[in-house]
Amino acid sequence: MSDNITIVKAVYSGLSQRQVAATHKVSRNTIALLLRHARDQGWLTLEDLKPLDEAHFTMNLPTIATQGRDSTFKMPDYEYVHSELAKPYVTLKLLWEEYVKSCQDNGDRFYMETQFRRYYHKYARINKATIRLDHKPALSMEVDWAGTRIGYYDNDLEEMSEASLFVSVLPCSQLVYAEPFRDEKLPSWIAGHINAFRYIGGVPKTLIPDNLKSGVTHANFYEPVLNKTYNDMADYYGTVILPARVRKPRDKSSGENTVLIASRRILAKLRNVQILSFSELQKKVKTALEQVNETPLTGKSESRWTAYQAEEKEYMLPLPKHPYELAQWGKAKVQPNCHIAYQRKFYSVPFEHLGEEVDVRATQSTIEIFYHHQRISSHKRLLGKATYSTIKEHMPPDKIFFTDWNKDRFLQWSQSIGPATGKVIELIIERSVIEQQAYRSCFGVLSLKDKYTELRLERACSTILSLTSNPTYQQIKNMLEKESKESAIVKDDTPTDKGPQGFRRGAEYFGGDDNA
Repeated sequence: MSDNITIVKAVYSGLSQRQVAATHKVSRNTIALLLRHARDQGWLTLEDLKPLDEAHFTMNLPTIATQGRDSTFKMPDYEYVHSELAKPYVTLKLLWEEYVKSCQDNGDRFYMETQFRRYYHKYARINKATIRLDHKPALSMEVDWAGTRIGYYDNDLEEMSEASLFVSVLPCSQLVYAEPFRDEKLPSWIAGHINAFRYIGGVPKTLIPDNLKSGVTHANFYEPVLNKTYNDMADYYGTVILPARVRKPRDKSSGENTVLIASRRILAKLRNVQILSFSELQKKVKTALEQVNETPLTGKSESRWTAYQAEEKEYMLPLPKHPYELAQWGKAKVQPNCHIAYQRKFYSVPFEHLGEEVDVRATQSTIEIFYHHQRISSHKRLLGKATYSTIKEHMPPDKIFFTDWNKDRFLQWSQSIGPATGKVIELIIERSVIEQQAYRSCFGVLSLKDKYTELRLERACSTILSLTSNPTYQQIKNMLEKESKESAIVKDDTPTDKGPQGFRRGAEYFGGDDNA
């Protein structure tokens, strides 16, 4: 067996490292370490090595070279390596560096990085279903629509229709989820995600969709504009949406491959099957999906499903207690009565936001109102005949009394003034589409008595009723104002008993004679 110094001298004499490795039966990695050691010590030529002996040369040599080359290398704990690779930002290079440091501290020989990686690949192929180099467990789920549709007979439409296939995959374990939908609209897209999370029993940390309109409103690598409902769903589950770049299939290569698998193993399998209802289609897709996930992976004894259970499930985010409830978003303007209108129903908003445009989030059970992304009001969604949902604290202090008014109170008040006034109020309320919309007009009519007296208001209402069957506040107000102006003119033209005032010229001044 050659000494270490002899190996370095052979290289310095002009032989190639390959020749020296073959002659002295050592690896080129060992030769590289010995040469690096010599350079670090300043021994750069044969002349520098002449005065040295083996003991002097190896005095500060790393452990890998001081041990006899017939001793064994320390085998890394690849079970530990595999588990550590599941953690964010942990790489094989980092784990190799830690392994080297541990060997040096304990005086053990260590493998170089290439051999370290090679042994890990071998370990993962034999003992584990996944190799955690490119994909961390539970880090992402890639989602897409399969490009090919599948035909079925629609009982509702009584004709043949085509369904779209929602497909998702976990890149680490390759677990697939697929489900047919009648269309590719937003509600179907959201339902596909919710059902996929339920199927795998957890939530990945990120979602990687294509730039389809159901999920991404405006595609942009730096700041993609996400669909509000899609983003809302992701927030509810605690995950993040990271759309793939436009025309960059490598950003979601697992998803693209899974679409191909789903097309071959599910859609192609059902191509000649007569499917007589959508529910039957769902059952057949579900059966085909289970076959895909339960079939052993190529070259392994484990299936996608068992790989997920063993390798990935424990890293998933937990499911919330209740599944996400699909919400629709819209915009509305806060009206002067401190309410916004949504689908012919009215919901109160704090009076500080009068005239502002707000965002409305509507689910089957609730209505939430947001201003600059901050929720300012929440109501139980109105169903049936109810049209107004009002929180008294939302009303301005001097307008709160409006919330306590109703049709009976207005009729009672107006009839106390007179039958004509009562009839006008009754017609105004009946004419309105929504009763509460008439309250402001009713209050305006009844408030005219304070300025014009109850007698004049009753007389004006009687006159209006003789002219139209659709009286309004403005008509009555205009009539009272006109009547007041005419009364003032008549009063100004009435003769008085006062004597002549100012300078007056008599008939004599103009050449006239009263006695003529």
